[in-house]
Amino acid sequence: MAKYSDPHICQCLSRLLTFRRHFPVTVAGNRRKTGQQLVEEVLSLAKGLLHLGLTPGHVVAISAYNSDRYLEWLLAIAFVGGIAAPLNYRWSFEEARLAMTAVRPVMLVTDESSYAWYSKLHQNDIPSLKWHILLDSPSSDFTKWNVITPEMLKRHPGNLLPSDYSLAPEGAVIICFTSGTTGKPKGVTLSHGALIIQSLAKIAIVGYNEDDVYLHTAPLCHIGGLSSALTMLMVGGCHVLMPKFDAESAVDAIEQYTVTSFITVPAIMASLISIIRQKETWKGGETVEKILNGGGSLSHELIKDTSLFFHKAKLISAYGMTETCSSLTFLSLYDPMNENTNQSLQTFGVAGSKITFQPQGVCVGKAAPHIELKISADTSGHTGRILTRGPHIMLRYWDQTLTNPLNPNNEAWLDTGDIGSIDHYGNLWLLGRTNGRIKSGGENIYPEEVEAILLEHPGIASVVIVGIPDAGLTEMVAACIQLRENWKWSEQSSSDKEFHLSRKNLQQYCIENHLSRFKIPKMFIVSRKPFPVTTTGKIRRDQVRKEIISQLQSLHSNL
Repeated sequence: MAKYSDPHICQCLSRLLTFRRHFPVTVAGNRRKTGQQLVEEVLSLAKGLLHLGLTPGHVVAISAYNSDRYLEWLLAIAFVGGIAAPLNYRWSFEEARLAMTAVRPVMLVTDESSYAWYSKLHQNDIPSLKWHILLDSPSSDFTKWNVITPEMLKRHPGNLLPSDYSLAPEGAVIICFTSGTTGKPKGVTLSHGALIIQSLAKIAIVGYNEDDVYLHTAPLCHIGGLSSALTMLMVGGCHVLMPKFDAESAVDAIEQYTVTSFITVPAIMASLISIIRQKETWKGGETVEKILNGGGSLSHELIKDTSLFFHKAKLISAYGMTETCSSLTFLSLYDPMNENTNQSLQTFGVAGSKITFQPQGVCVGKAAPHIELKISADTSGHTGRILTRGPHIMLRYWDQTLTNPLNPNNEAWLDTGDIGSIDHYGNLWLLGRTNGRIKSGGENIYPEEVEAILLEHPGIASVVIVGIPDAGLTEMVAACIQLRENWKWSEQSSSDKEFHLSRKNLQQYCIENHLSRFKIPKMFIVSRKPFPVTTTGKIRRDQVRKEIISQLQSLHSNL
């Protein structure tokens, strides 16, 4: 049993039951639930979990599309002191297996999103698993573990009050996965306190409140989607959930449910704008009041289009990472109530379409009230690694064999792995990433993983994966390759031609080798000269990236 003074995400249940008892708080397809109905569902699931024998500290893996049931499961797991480990339904079988091997769940909760990799999973792959919960209709394929439906769980008698929640050791509640330097999923262990203080920051800065109708555009397996969902649970707003993001469905939902807020990444915003342009009439611009952007900077064109089609919405950009429980800094890009917004953007230098190439980096705004930031500076004293400390930092990586991310000189400070500077106004400027990590469409991609797969191809002698600036994805995955002797490159070549490579058949090769689609290179460049290396023989990835960008800029200027 938790102390009443301890932070707990299920403290939102009392508010939902009191202030939102008869008001809708979730809308998912044909299902609408009031605050009372949602709380009753959570408590029924919690009773069933306790009856099964789930105890504080047990890990429950969940892989599913966004839905009201997903939210209920997150709360029910937390209520009994369990630790939820959301899996990315876009993962390959191997990624899902590695994640579960690392966190050793006793229960797996899935829906149709997991069918592809679940069919390959054997019981001895994850020895810790005792139960499997199926959120949709059972199938004959689901007989490997003790299969239980939510309805079976809810049959158990007994009474639970919203205040009867328990805590896991250390106050842990979520294991949110992010890719490691080898591409393997790393489990970031987050506490109730970190999630609540992140929610309070979003409430204070973005302005979420109980009158909000929030559209879930991000998956609940990502920290951005998770933290914003918990913020909306705290204030008691209404959640509109669709299984996964689809621009046309999202635009329809905004109009149908008079959506007031949602989060986005540049790729999502670009696709929304594209659909809105095709509509004869557009009503969503009259209801949306708050848009929070993450996963990369919006281009000047996207900011302009957003202010045009969502003219009543405050547009705020956030910078953060999973290890810091989402957002560290916030920057107001457009505020209809503030005529000076665009002028201030020009002052910061973040409104131009070429911001990615500016030597001073990209301005990502000021730290949230609970955040401490500092720069571990180089000899110039201005630029260096971005460090942070405070109650928002993760407890640890679940797998203790992984590298400790804390700064060895002062263990209170977390090294973000990013390079930047802080100006005299307190704005953080982001220059780049220390480890070559690529951020594409809100997903973390590590070059080493993609390189390892492409190097298995008999036609490739060497490969360097880099991220190059892209207005829609923030960064686009590009592969610079060297061909083996007797192999030829042709964009028109087909997969049945011997000793020929093309973008199409290399992408197909990646798919066949179970690389998640968002990690597959969009561009392939054949290099005729050796890759630049350091004095110790390591490839200069930064130099390769710089040369590719230079070639593309030169090509663009000659068109």
